[in-house]
Amino acid sequence: VLASEPALGTMGQEHEHVFVRGTDGSAWSKAWSLVPTVTLHLKILTAPTSFTVDQMVEGMRTVYATRGIGVAVGSRENLDLPLLTDLDVGSCTMGSVTTEQTQLFGNRNNVGTNQVAVYFIRSTNPPSNGCAAFPAGRPSCVVTSAASQWTLGHEVGHVLGLNHVDPTDRLMMGGGTWNITNPPPDLIDSERATMDNSPLTPSI
Repeated sequence: VLASEPALGTMGQEHEHVFVRGTDGSAWSKAWSLVPTVTLHLKILTAPTSFTVDQMVEGMRTVYATRGIGVAVGSRENLDLPLLTDLDVGSCTMGSVTTEQTQLFGNRNNVGTNQVAVYFIRSTNPPSNGCAAFPAGRPSCVVTSAASQWTLGHEVGHVLGLNHVDPTDRLMMGGGTWNITNPPPDLIDSERATMDNSPLTPSI
C-alpha cells in the first residue's frame, strides 16, 4: 500500500527512478535505463519471399542490440498499391527521389514524428534489395521481396545516417547484404555514435 504519489527522478540523460513511500514509512524505488530506440512502421505491399517480415525485424534487433540500440514496431499495415509495388527509385541517392517514391512515402498512417516507415515491395527499378532515399521530413525506406535477413537493418541504418563500408562482415557492407560473411553482421562504435545522435533514435 502506498502512502505517497510516485515521484520521478533522473540520474543523467538515460536513467530514471520512480520513488514512493509505503504505509510503513519505508521508501521504495524502481530504476531503469533508457535505450536509444528506432520505431518502425511496417507497410506491406508485397510480402518478402526468402525471410518473413518478423525474421527481418528480429535480425535487425539482434544486430542493433550489440550496440545498445533498440528496435520497436509501432504499427503494421497492408497497403493495396499495385502500381507502386515495382518502384522506380532512380539513382537511389539520399535527397533525390522519384515521383513514385514521393507517392509511396505519402502513406504514413500512424507514423509519428521522428519515426521510420518501411515499405515492403516486390522490386525496385533499377533492381536492388532495398533503397533508403526519402523525401525531406518523411524518413522511410523500401525493402524488396528478394531481400536478405539483414536488408531491413541495413536500409534503416542508412536512414539513421550510416554509409556503406568495405568489410564484408559488417551490416553496412556495400556489396549487397546477401554477401555478408560471418553473420550476424557487425556494427562498430563509430556507427553506434552516428545512430545514437540521430533524431530518429530517442531514448525511451
